Amino acid sequence: MIPGPLFTLPMLLLILAPFVAAGITALWLLHALGWWWRQRAVPAGQRARFWSWPVVLFAVLAMAGNLWGLYLLHRTQQWEAQHQLRTHYQESRRHFVLPHDFQYGELLIPQGSLIDRYDAFDNGEPQRPLRLGRLDAVRFAHPVQVAGAWATAMDGHTLELDRDQRIGPVFHFDAQANDDYGDWVRDPSRATIACRKGQHARFHVPQIDYDIVAEFGKPEPDGPDARFRPSQWGVVECSDRAEPIAVPPPYAGPAPESAQAQVWGPLLPITPE
Repeated sequence: MIPGPLFTLPMLLLILAPFVAAGITALWLLHALGWWWRQRAVPAGQRARFWSWPVVLFAVLAMAGNLWGLYLLHRTQQWEAQHQLRTHYQESRRHFVLPHDFQYGELLIPQGSLIDRYDAFDNGEPQRPLRLGRLDAVRFAHPVQVAGAWATAMDGHTLELDRDQRIGPVFHFDAQANDDYGDWVRDPSRATIACRKGQHARFHVPQIDYDIVAEFGKPEPDGPDARFRPSQWGVVECSDRAEPIAVPPPYAGPAPESAQAQVWGPLLPITPE
């Protein structure tokens, strides 16, 4: 498909009209100043008529263009205010402190945890139900067990460990598995890995099958139905990192004047254990 032009000719003329009107206004004022300069020494009864039809026409065009420019300026300011408001709501739901215990797949994330996520379906509405879909990183309010490991933070499939512990099952990449295509399989030589407090444990996460066609263009399941199943993970390695897992601080504004404080709608239910 051949893409159409970004601006059609009528649209371009409407956008340029205020600038043309500003030029006409400047010429009209110069003409008026020149007429006054030429006529200032002429007796009042002998002065040339100022409001000829070209002068009236240019004055009408200038006024119409300037009014249109003021309207465009007003609409631009409205759009900027709406954009700031949408951005405020989106950021408030992207970097935040979890206001309530939340069941995310197999994991119960405790209230007070610091959340970093991205929601492509968040259009900046004033309120949306609390969701953790597309969870990028989380620093837990207190240590929790994820994939059999006690962790203080999670970034994707990497855990920041809370204590010395042994973690399993252990996975490694076998180039001969899956008909020599290679695959991640359990390591037969060891059942667990000894990891230390503060280390980062990296996991292999099996692909969870779902109907891609049926779910195309829809938000992925969230809450208890989220495709987050740490029980299926296998640890690959534990490594020392100079820095802890970085989770951005909660969004703190500044909020636009018209923004409401509550950005969440009804909370999703928690599945009892």
